[in-house]
Amino acid sequence: MVKTDEGRWNFMGQPSRQDWERFQAYATRVRRLDFKDFGKHTSKYRNRSLPLAEIPTLIAAKDLEDEPLLPNVKAITWSVVADIANLPRILPFISPSLKSLAFDVYTSEFEEDGDPTRQLFDGLTASPGLDLESFNFEKPEIGAEIVKRLLSFLERQPKLKVFGLSSDPYLEPRTVQSMLFSQLPTGLRELSADVEFHDESEYTALIQTILKRLPDLRVLKLVLTSHHDSWNLSDFKSFSPLLQNPNLEEMTLYVSGDIHLDTRDIYALGKALPLMTQFDLRLHYSSLPALKIQASSLMDFAKAFPNLRVLTTDISCTDIPLASIEGDKSAEPDAPNLSNLRILNVGASSLSQDDVTRMAKFLAMLGPGPLLEIEYDGKKKDSGDSVRPWRDVEAMLKLIRRPNLGGGTLNADRTPSR
Repeated sequence: MVKTDEGRWNFMGQPSRQDWERFQAYATRVRRLDFKDFGKHTSKYRNRSLPLAEIPTLIAAKDLEDEPLLPNVKAITWSVVADIANLPRILPFISPSLKSLAFDVYTSEFEEDGDPTRQLFDGLTASPGLDLESFNFEKPEIGAEIVKRLLSFLERQPKLKVFGLSSDPYLEPRTVQSMLFSQLPTGLRELSADVEFHDESEYTALIQTILKRLPDLRVLKLVLTSHHDSWNLSDFKSFSPLLQNPNLEEMTLYVSGDIHLDTRDIYALGKALPLMTQFDLRLHYSSLPALKIQASSLMDFAKAFPNLRVLTTDISCTDIPLASIEGDKSAEPDAPNLSNLRILNVGASSLSQDDVTRMAKFLAMLGPGPLLEIEYDGKKKDSGDSVRPWRDVEAMLKLIRRPNLGGGTLNADRTPSR
């Protein structure tokens, strides 16, 4: 084997039978396989090296025993970037031990010429003993013919709990979505999918089909795309179809425009979805928060969703409520409490440096636990003045919430040094 300039290991030539026997000895130890083909290999060996996907071709001539190449593998992620023909080459790696299978396909094919994708699903459907718990498939331009084969495969996976299908865009979206959502495995507990619609009535019908079909669903992740600008999710009414299942615990939605919720809306959501632990609304492409709220609405979320662990929202910081941390009012029985909150993602919310202390005191009043992390746009890059206010809020909040073991008085008005 040789190492490419990208750090990948490729085979050189045809391995001997002894090499394959050695491979089989080590293969029993493999629990996870990640494969990704590349458009080109810059290694000086590129004309003579063979990627992992060529193993089935090489081993076919060795007449080894008919058994999985990786008999104990539990999870496989198979990414295809350069050559769609690599898609069905995963099949010899499929094993009855496999529990999680994910495909990321970044290249397309004409539906009528989609032999590699059809070969993949026909081969998966025929794989003996395959009993998955998680299956994800991401590929552009999925049409009705592929969905039929996909559903045929899913019928043979009675223990499947997690399913994701992403196609941007669907071919024949109305036919494909109607077929897919009405025949999803009913035991799913987590679903990720693209939903395309032309108007509010079509959006409502598709969401109702999904939630009616999946009574045990706990995690819902949807990319919602309107083909016309005449209607988009924008307010509480847009959420009505999503409130059918009171057992939902996590909701992540990607939408095209801003969504505004007031106090009454937030309490209505909390009443309809009392078990919600993650409420994550983001804009397409940028992944910035789509939900727009006033800072005071964080108190409404604290009361409406007592189990909330993840909240993604853009916060208007023009009118931050006054708060005092004296006596730790968050401990009072009726006080709003975000003690379970672990991630508050504020995206690109604008906060003045002059309001850092006020925001930190306000968040401290809501009683977040010591593990709370504030996420904001540019945090990982630490891009200067634009992220400094939220960085200082996070630092000050940790100081305020830290148990004062020395018995002294914490000066919460002192901005963390920079």
